[in-house]
Amino acid sequence: MRCLTFMVLFLLANASLHASEIDSLYNVFLASKGEPAVNVANEIAAMTGDTVRFTSDFDAEQLNEAILKKVIYWHFDRSEMTEVVNYAKIAIDSYEKRGDLFDAAGCYNLLGVAYQRLGQLNEAIESYNQCNAAMTLLNEQEPNAFYERNIRYTTNNIAAIYTSMHEFDMAEEMYDKCVEMLGEMESDRDYLDMATYQQNLANVYVSQAETLEGDIREEKIRKAVDFAEQALDYSLKYNDQPGKIIQHQMAVANAYFADDRKEQALAVLIEAMKTAEKEGILFVQSDIELLFGRIYYDMGQFKESESHFQNAIVLSAKGQYEENLSKAYKGACDAARHFAPEKALEYYEKSVALHDSVFNEKQQALIRDYQVKYDLAQMKHELDIQQRNNKLKAREIMALILLSGLLVAIVVILVRLVRSRKKQSEILERLNQTQQRILSVASHDVKTSVLAQNMVLKMVNEHYESLDHDELKENLLMLKKGSDELKDKLYNILHWISGEMGKDAVPSEEFNLSDFIDKGITLHSEELKYKKLNVENDIPKSCVCFGKKSVIDIVFQNLFSNAIKFTPQGGNIKVRSIDDGDQLWVEVADTGIGISQERLQQLTHNTVTPSQGTQGETGSGIGLFVSRQLMVKNGGQLIIESTEGHGTTIRFNVKKAKV
Repeated sequence: MRCLTFMVLFLLANASLHASEIDSLYNVFLASKGEPAVNVANEIAAMTGDTVRFTSDFDAEQLNEAILKKVIYWHFDRSEMTEVVNYAKIAIDSYEKRGDLFDAAGCYNLLGVAYQRLGQLNEAIESYNQCNAAMTLLNEQEPNAFYERNIRYTTNNIAAIYTSMHEFDMAEEMYDKCVEMLGEMESDRDYLDMATYQQNLANVYVSQAETLEGDIREEKIRKAVDFAEQALDYSLKYNDQPGKIIQHQMAVANAYFADDRKEQALAVLIEAMKTAEKEGILFVQSDIELLFGRIYYDMGQFKESESHFQNAIVLSAKGQYEENLSKAYKGACDAARHFAPEKALEYYEKSVALHDSVFNEKQQALIRDYQVKYDLAQMKHELDIQQRNNKLKAREIMALILLSGLLVAIVVILVRLVRSRKKQSEILERLNQTQQRILSVASHDVKTSVLAQNMVLKMVNEHYESLDHDELKENLLMLKKGSDELKDKLYNILHWISGEMGKDAVPSEEFNLSDFIDKGITLHSEELKYKKLNVENDIPKSCVCFGKKSVIDIVFQNLFSNAIKFTPQGGNIKVRSIDDGDQLWVEVADTGIGISQERLQQLTHNTVTPSQGTQGETGSGIGLFVSRQLMVKNGGQLIIESTEGHGTTIRFNVKKAKV
């Protein structure tokens, strides 16, 4: 309870710095239960202007959904679309869990609008499709004209997005689908909806015609004119809103302009401007002035064109319509070039200044947006930590117990080693040395590997919900890498111990050395690919040797693994054989970082010395130590030659098979 109280105070104290007041209250609401939660809910309702009073009769889920709606619309009314997206996703998850398709559909639609305003158009299309999917299921369960109409409206929104993305073929397909779903028109609303779809199709046809030529272009323009005129006719006949009538008039003017009927286009625009001025719609007035400017420019009347672009600049600046303002500056600049170059330069400089200003504002808004997201995530993370501490402590204790068990198992093996030897005096001395070496490796490298894996597991467990796919994959790769390293260390330790206990009575056999080495190299194909290393196996295919295959495999795998670890990306590793009478020397040479003289001395004296590979790979040194011990025990040799910075060559000998 003390931790919860601290977090609530923390959230309230930082509300003015990190989030809006309503966001802070919502976080306090999430941290509260029972009557305190109801009180905070009523405070949020009052802030949003709602007179409703919540009581303890509401269960936690109902209360949370009701408050989420108020928070979402609070941000939506203030055009804070990033917050709308964040909270809408939470609400959708809640609705879908309890199967509320209607509220989920409404929230998906709101999410699509928010994404559209943020410019995240693919996400907007996906959200609208999810809305339509939910509405379709509802309509299948209980057919209703409301569902069908809203599916059409959402499809129209998707088409508008495709239009803004200049994917005109997809936009045409969506608008045609709207017309098909509308079917036979019966009411005034149906005719006005049809007018909207026809106007949109007319604009799409004009845009498509811009990239076409010949008969196909003429066909598109003809259809654009027909659809735009029909849309305007429906809009006037069925008493459409003034703003919609203006849009239809502009669509007609645009189609006439594309059809080279400029005088008719200007006449329609004059009527549209009268209505726009009467209604006081600044944005539409600026749109009309832009179209005036384009038409007069195309007619070669550059001063008249510049005058209309100048009007568009005044209207756009007054209404703070940045996109129209940018278009107006560009149009005025192009027109002025034909009669007043110095004026054109002035327009150009203002256009550049506007672009820089808008860019900086967007960058600042983006930074603020990320800051809010980060702060909210931090708050939630702190609350989660309080709930997970006990579980994490239990897991840490379990990890320590497992580590202790591993060390105890190693000690038990050492005790059995002591009891198994005949000559007590010689064995006691060697066992003491062996024990120190094993404990040194186990207590440092094995423990380090286990603790490192435990830390990664702990981090994944704590941050699982906030990790994206790439971060989760990266952590799993770290666990896989650590597991492989631990496996190699334990594998070498067990072989070493087995040899010390005299349990390595492996029979000798004949085998093809080249094929054997090829198989060994193949086991490391992923590591070689990752580090982009070149490997050559120059051992002749006719080369047959005689020996303990498992021992030679351990020695070669240790030497080849070390060559990979200590060779930088793009380096070379070469494996070859040297004929030396009745025996063969197998040589592994790399172009890696080499071994210092000091460490070379330590390796020569059978000292286990850890080191680090070229990409952070850990090497305990036990691999070389075990390899040397196995070779000596089986009557062979292992020779190391290296110069720091110039690579390493290691060779061991095997017997040749009798011919």
